[in-house]
Amino acid sequence: MMGERGYPVQTSRAPLPPPGTEVERHLRALDGRDCPLGSMREWPPALRSALQLILPADVQMSLFWGPDHVSFYNDAYAPVIGDKHPRALGRPAREGWAEMWDDLEPMLEQVRATGDTLSEKNRAFYVERRGGAGEIAYFDYSFSPVRDERGEVAGVLCVTAETTDRVRAARSVAEERARLAEMFDQSPGFMAVLRQPGHVIELANETFMEMVGRRDVVGLSFTDLLPLQERDAARAFLDEVAATRRPFRGQGVRAALMRDRFVDLVVQPVADRNGAIGALFVDGNDVTDRVRAEERLLLSTESLRLATEAAELGIWDVDLQADQLTWSERTKAHFGISPGVAVSMDDFYAGLHPDDLQATAEAFEAAIDPERRAPYDVEYRTLGAEDGLTRWVAARGRALFDETGTPLRAVGTTLDITARKGAEELLRETESRFRSLADTVPALMWVIDENGLPLFANRWFLTLFGWTEDEVRARGLITIIHPDDRDRELLRRAEAFAAREPWSHEVRVVDKTGETRWLRTEARPRFIGGRFAGYVGVGIEVTDAHLAAEALESRVAARTAELAEANNRLTAQIGERERVEQTLHQMQRLEAVGQLTSGVAHDFNNLLTVVVGNTGLVERAARAADLDARTLQRLENIRVAAERGAALTQQLLAFSRRQRLATRVIDLNETVARMRPLFEGAIGNAITVDLGLEDGLWPALVDPTQIELVILNLAINARDAMAVGGTVTIRTANVVRPEPTRPEHPPAGEHVMVAVADTGTGMSPDVLNRVFEPFFTTKPVGKGSGLGLAQVFGFAKQSGGGVLIESREGEGTDVCVFLPRAEAAPAPAPRPGDAAADADLSRTVVLVVDDDDAVRGVTADMIAGMGATVAEASSGDAALAVLRGRSDVDLILADFAMPGMNGAELARRAAELRPDVPLLMLTGYADLSAIADVPADAVVQKPVTAEALRERVVGALAKTRELVG
Repeated sequence: MMGERGYPVQTSRAPLPPPGTEVERHLRALDGRDCPLGSMREWPPALRSALQLILPADVQMSLFWGPDHVSFYNDAYAPVIGDKHPRALGRPAREGWAEMWDDLEPMLEQVRATGDTLSEKNRAFYVERRGGAGEIAYFDYSFSPVRDERGEVAGVLCVTAETTDRVRAARSVAEERARLAEMFDQSPGFMAVLRQPGHVIELANETFMEMVGRRDVVGLSFTDLLPLQERDAARAFLDEVAATRRPFRGQGVRAALMRDRFVDLVVQPVADRNGAIGALFVDGNDVTDRVRAEERLLLSTESLRLATEAAELGIWDVDLQADQLTWSERTKAHFGISPGVAVSMDDFYAGLHPDDLQATAEAFEAAIDPERRAPYDVEYRTLGAEDGLTRWVAARGRALFDETGTPLRAVGTTLDITARKGAEELLRETESRFRSLADTVPALMWVIDENGLPLFANRWFLTLFGWTEDEVRARGLITIIHPDDRDRELLRRAEAFAAREPWSHEVRVVDKTGETRWLRTEARPRFIGGRFAGYVGVGIEVTDAHLAAEALESRVAARTAELAEANNRLTAQIGERERVEQTLHQMQRLEAVGQLTSGVAHDFNNLLTVVVGNTGLVERAARAADLDARTLQRLENIRVAAERGAALTQQLLAFSRRQRLATRVIDLNETVARMRPLFEGAIGNAITVDLGLEDGLWPALVDPTQIELVILNLAINARDAMAVGGTVTIRTANVVRPEPTRPEHPPAGEHVMVAVADTGTGMSPDVLNRVFEPFFTTKPVGKGSGLGLAQVFGFAKQSGGGVLIESREGEGTDVCVFLPRAEAAPAPAPRPGDAAADADLSRTVVLVVDDDDAVRGVTADMIAGMGATVAEASSGDAALAVLRGRSDVDLILADFAMPGMNGAELARRAAELRPDVPLLMLTGYADLSAIADVPADAVVQKPVTAEALRERVVGALAKTRELVG
């Protein structure tokens, strides 16, 4: 994104420079309107990072940022611009450096355009820094590019050293040297005497003659030997030396008579007997090689310094002849030694970890051995001499030998790799844990790369198919697919790979014995650094689930209308279901249980509807017939078993997050306070119940009935965890959660928490890791289904929250349920009335629609028992025919899952025919998405009792007409 001044504004913030220096205080005081880059918090991370580097430095450093070359500098640089500081800070450079902008701008633009470093020694600039007075100042400078996060040149870093005093001092030294020099014809330097006025060559030595091509130059003016474009400048220079009587001494001066050569030059005025300047003595030496070497050395030294600083490298140097060790400050820090402390080879060996001493010493000996001359490349641990810290250090270097093979010195670098070693160890530990976990999971796990080639398969996978890991990589995963399904599986994977999307489906495979099995496969894409890296997948064997589903369908198809047979079949189905679910618990993940629950919920609830409805009808008939108490008790047992089956179905739906929630805004404090008598009655007098309700609690968005069941469930669990006595604490709080680290944790953000804590036995880590597994329980047989915490988990996740459990053996357990915070205040809770019990339905006609004869029959009997008239239809089309033929239908009671036309389609078409007739949807269906468009008050969950059905019928009719009680 772009800031208001057109400069890039980064969304990821680099830290602001810490206040400390004078310039930093001025930077923080900058008004964002005066600086083209805006306020300090709008500056790009690359600029902040550069400022953190230069501001505390003692070297003169300045930074020119962006296309306007906005200027920054440190305290060391401020005196260079004199009284222009601090007004030049944060302003375009053309304002603060106006008098030298013609020289400075091309250099900055060149570095920005090419990305190359630009440097020069003793460059002369005209500067005005003291009240507008100008002067010529000399500087060594190096302009380097500073790149932003995209690698583009965003600024120019200038490392400056003013050399004005040095240049002037060098000139003085040259002048003094010229006065002392003698004119020796055989001198290796060139010499000449220039008679004044006119600078006529009066005497020249051999070197000078060779320099001018051994021409006869005596008697000629020296300036006539120069190129035309340089004559005027040379003549003015020599005139000035003669007039001022000040000798000239210059080092590394570019020679006018020798192209691309440099000389050390002395021009010394020579006075005659009368004190007049009669001649100029010129003495010079060709120092081109020295100048070039100095330039290369300076560039190399500076480059090395910048490189080592940027890479956080230390430097070491061993003079093998003098047995002297030199360490940079960073290398000393790697050994826990202060910067000013002298070191020796004894300090080096003393600072090594005992376990690394021998290998390190052998590597150094191999490096300085003239025969081997091995590269010195080792990693070792150091024991800090002063701080006692253990560090990992990577050392690199090599030895230097003379022509005889004698080792002269060894040089190299050190780098602190403690953090990297820690990361490597953590990675190894993580990989080991992953493999251990993967090998203990009773499921197939694999990892494939971006091309679909296997990278990893766990022990269960290898055992099932009888392969080694190498065979898995060689054969590929597609070879385990049943031959008839391979083409379809290849197409599925190609589509998933192209879209980088997860896949989840069932597939047939063939194991090592040739037996066909069914796997439920789940795969998620992997990304490394934003790059697609393949998939990680898991496979759960669901062969038994397929067989169980087929057997269950066969049993359902064979059921009869007789109550005894239905009850026996239900008992058998429950037993078979428990066996199947136990098998699935051992072999499938939590999602597989939800899938199976969804698949059988409809038929299971239909069976329960038949059992509950008929049991109620038979029970009333039995009481009217005054049957014996034992028979009545048996009917009561049937009804209780059926209701337990219904509760179990609801728990499974809650675990799989497929129940329909009637969420509304509630006051959780009011809910908990209202439930206190229920807690005390359920828990017993031996246990104390404490409430800790936070003032100002946020409203929560949740199903009121379900949250009450959850809290009561947790309270009873807390009671069971305490052998004798104890305290159950129920508290509420407003919490802001971070990003989740476990599946059961809530999403990040604001939540309303209700927690139930006990002082009981607590849980071991193994038990704590399994508490959310369905059917897992530590209670004795018959004391619990194992669905309690799984139901809490499913309900909290479906509500948009999560769960957190903290427990230690012997210290109790604290279960925290997090619910979404609601924006609105709680609405008054609806009050149940007695209209349903008193309503007269004798003039009401109810159309009952269900394709299941048994379910439709028992539902019709319950409606008839209310006094209403019943019309029946076995399909949606038949129901529409009834509506067309009868105008007296007051309400439709329809099943959702019917062949041909389901309940939702029937509701739509019935509303077109008779918009005044309400419709209630009876359903045992588990898939919420299938009934997402059906209003919540129009859904009746199977199984339903006659009393509950009457209340729903009366409520639906109350919306369309006034009931007469």
